[in-house]
Amino acid sequence: MRMMKALVHEKAGRPNAGIKLVPYPSCKDDEVIIKIMACGICKWAEINHDTVGGGGSLAKYPVITGHEFAGIVEEVGKNVIDLKPGDRVTADNAVPCGECWYCKNGKPLFCEHFGSHGHNRNGGFAQYMNIAARNIVKIPDNLSFDEASIAEPVACAVEALDRADIRSGEEVIVSGMGPHGLILAQLCHFSNAQHCAAIGLVESRLKTLKSYGLTTVLAQRNDPSVHEAVLGKMFPNGVDCIIDTSGAWPMVQSLMKFLRKGGRFVQYGSYHAQIQMDNPAKFLNDLHFNNQKYIGVSCQVNNFPRAIEYMKSGKCNVSSLVTHTFDLDDYFLALDTNKTDKSALKVIIHPNGDIEA
Repeated sequence: MRMMKALVHEKAGRPNAGIKLVPYPSCKDDEVIIKIMACGICKWAEINHDTVGGGGSLAKYPVITGHEFAGIVEEVGKNVIDLKPGDRVTADNAVPCGECWYCKNGKPLFCEHFGSHGHNRNGGFAQYMNIAARNIVKIPDNLSFDEASIAEPVACAVEALDRADIRSGEEVIVSGMGPHGLILAQLCHFSNAQHCAAIGLVESRLKTLKSYGLTTVLAQRNDPSVHEAVLGKMFPNGVDCIIDTSGAWPMVQSLMKFLRKGGRFVQYGSYHAQIQMDNPAKFLNDLHFNNQKYIGVSCQVNNFPRAIEYMKSGKCNVSSLVTHTFDLDDYFLALDTNKTDKSALKVIIHPNGDIEA
């Protein structure tokens, strides 16, 4: 029997996970097998899997995790006609059931039986994985495997852009310059917006965006009045849309005063600490009386083709996001690096070594 290496979680928690030899996957008639060349660590998802009692609502064990992957087609099923061995590809990890009320009513993002490779189906922290051919998207020659593995975060950002519904001539603030903020700032810059400003705490990341032509503002955690003064001069009449990826409630409170009446606030990042709100009724009433929208966005379905086009065109440059790479055997070192190294943006695992096709 052919075997391969994979990171297997028998259940949530590091004591229940390890790099193991497992059977090479079988390829069904409508599937392909991908030789995984790069699989990114999603900090939120993988820390959940790494925590005893964690895993998140999508998790089902045992499972091979990893939902941000790219590689080379190794095999194709007999019904697959538009793919061949050797093709460079990534793939949408989302697998809606197609049968529930949401799926039948054109809303697969809210599928009641949502399947996801890396959560409740085997994912990309393995040398090989099988996946439906309909989920595959070919990689253009100007994207590396590392870059292409970031298609999933870009696809999620595309969903946020859709939900933000930015109209021609509008003004936008994107806050929080982690990987998702860096991606969304670029997407908003090339959207219908007249002016988009990116605000974050790390000056080097802002300098990268500035080199792409974006407007940036350095946030001041200890004295928000400093960046508020800058934003006040930049947007004296406020903005139409705020997209927050920071997950920091103090930042949200600092920025909400710039949201115009009728504006939209998009919560893209999950809040990572308990919210301290002196007067929740006032916050909600302000939304109500100002006719503002508070929109939640957390994932995506079917956005991979657009994500790859943004990356191919250079309108979403992800090359600077890849800060660390590791072999599969060093997965837990990679995970700890992602947790503790402040310079880490996207940490990428190479299950089959550092070979670029």
